[in-house]
Amino acid sequence: MVMKKLLYIAPHLSTGGLPQYLYKKIELLQGEFDIYLVEWDNHTGGVLVVQRNKITNLLSSNHFFTLGENKTELLHIIDEIKPDTIHLEEIPEFFMDYDIAEQIYNTNRSYSIIETSHDSSYDTTQKKFFPDKFMFVSNWQIQQYKDIDVPKILVEYPIEYKERPNREEALKTLGLDPNKKHILHVGLFTPRKNQAEFFEYARALPEYQFHCVGNQADNFKHYWEPLMENKPDNLTWWNERSDVDSFYSAMDLFLFTSKGNNNDKETMPLVIREAISWQLPILIYNLPVYLNYFDKFSNIQYIEFNNFEENCNKIKNILSINDDFINTEEEVFVLSVYPQQQSVIEATKECIKGIRNTNRKIILTSHYPIPVELQELVDYCVYDSNNILTKMDFFGDGYCYDNNFEYIIKLKEENNDTYHGPAVYINYYNGVSLAQKLGFKKAYPINFDYILTNPDYIDHISKILNTKKMYGGTTKGIEGMLTYTYFFGIHVDFFLSLYPKISTSQEYDNLKNKWQSNSVGYENLIYCSLKNHLPQIHLKSEEHWEELIKNNFNHLGYSRIEYFSVLPVQNATDQFAIVTHNSNNTDKKTIVITLIENDEIKVNETLNLNGQLIWYYIYSYNNDNIIIKQDMYDLDGKLLKTHSIKIDKEYITNQLPKNGYFKFK
Repeated sequence: MVMKKLLYIAPHLSTGGLPQYLYKKIELLQGEFDIYLVEWDNHTGGVLVVQRNKITNLLSSNHFFTLGENKTELLHIIDEIKPDTIHLEEIPEFFMDYDIAEQIYNTNRSYSIIETSHDSSYDTTQKKFFPDKFMFVSNWQIQQYKDIDVPKILVEYPIEYKERPNREEALKTLGLDPNKKHILHVGLFTPRKNQAEFFEYARALPEYQFHCVGNQADNFKHYWEPLMENKPDNLTWWNERSDVDSFYSAMDLFLFTSKGNNNDKETMPLVIREAISWQLPILIYNLPVYLNYFDKFSNIQYIEFNNFEENCNKIKNILSINDDFINTEEEVFVLSVYPQQQSVIEATKECIKGIRNTNRKIILTSHYPIPVELQELVDYCVYDSNNILTKMDFFGDGYCYDNNFEYIIKLKEENNDTYHGPAVYINYYNGVSLAQKLGFKKAYPINFDYILTNPDYIDHISKILNTKKMYGGTTKGIEGMLTYTYFFGIHVDFFLSLYPKISTSQEYDNLKNKWQSNSVGYENLIYCSLKNHLPQIHLKSEEHWEELIKNNFNHLGYSRIEYFSVLPVQNATDQFAIVTHNSNNTDKKTIVITLIENDEIKVNETLNLNGQLIWYYIYSYNNDNIIIKQDMYDLDGKLLKTHSIKIDKEYITNQLPKNGYFKFK
């Protein structure tokens, strides 16, 4: 397939936000377009070349052009390339000769034109040339150009979350002292970037090390030269760097003092988004052009306008966190359980015993009355009789593939799609809500069947939570990304700021739209709720998480996956299979299956569970008056659950085929 030709025209490629944004676009679009680039002017002076070098390394020499004094050469390049699309990386009014722009924008052109701008101050009433589409870098620009009747879309520089390296090693690589706190500013030395204020913070806070990464171009010498003549001793200027990620990854705070003014506004600084990618604590001004965009990032705080002393205090507060400090009196486990069965009660006792070794308090939370024997083992109990269940909306089948047989159970039939996600959600919410009222700062929600074997692991998590809002694991499921919810660590206030109180299944299901998840599955919901907070969350990959859980917990395996159905037997028109399926590894109970035909008991099977169970019974029917009943009992004979299926002629004809199938191999 012949790729379409895309010609970028950039006013310059000297180090800064515009060429970095352009570099990222070229990097992402390579392979989808045949990409060419024209540099209108080379302002680098052979020095400001970081992004220019990165771009030229992406493009072959016959796809990159730099114009000299004769700018009409651009028209010849266009005629030779015959691009399908010309994309100007800045509006032509800012850099292009009028007569050349007039020819490029001629109404009989064979190519489409796209414009991007990296400015927020232009008077749009002066616009003379109009593209086929705008691709803007910020929503402010979309509002700025709202009166121009040209399609507009937002194309933001990506935030690509990166795992931070070991702090001490990263700082030593840069030759810096890990025993001191380090503060970073990245940007060209200009009045808009406001390094002057950054210098003042360095002067006021000599106990910290301040670092400026950014070039000092001659055309701004009037600004930066006086600063450098009176530079604080605890501030290092690193000039322009090709390894700026080494600084992001090592620093303790990103302090971006850029302000701008009415005639020289900021737009959407890439350095802020890069700092977010590296999960740094960030202090910035909440400029009007941002339209409160950064409010959603929990690792970003705002500098106060005209309050230097308060800003110094904010810097101190961010950097004063003791990474190794643990106060177990401010930490609590929220233990979720449904203690209907004695086997569950016994498992919960083991869980409590493991937690007690951490010297932390325990809140036991349940939708089933909590036995006294458990109440006496914990510090607080929450009983909520509102045990909300919902219907699973993503998974449609339960299945078994054995050497001798297989079956598929359609979960929406015979109530097999009942899902307990909202019950767990409320259990955790109730426990964390009480934790907040009791003054706890950190909580560890945990399911009753995970037995902690290494209490030091919780101390490890607590230290991570000194700088992060949540600790957990993530994996990729069929319905999308998931966050493990059987155990995690979280700040109490952060939890309650994210998760609303619910009292109905509909309110729970509505969270799917709120967080744009793919299902109402609790793990998928929680992952999607965290999307805008990832810089403040420590998430382990599936491989690392599973290894950590294996090394620090004993999992008893109460999965709560239980199916009961009647299935048609393939190639047998007068038979059905009674199937019961239980996936709990350590479940102990009794199941009684009864089939009554014409008031006569034809089948009466007692199944003693001690772990997982897959059981079936093939029944030949010739009567339409059948009742099949499944009763579940605890070991002491207490009825736990009952389920009846009435089979008649209509059921055999219309319902049975919908339930799935059973077949012998």
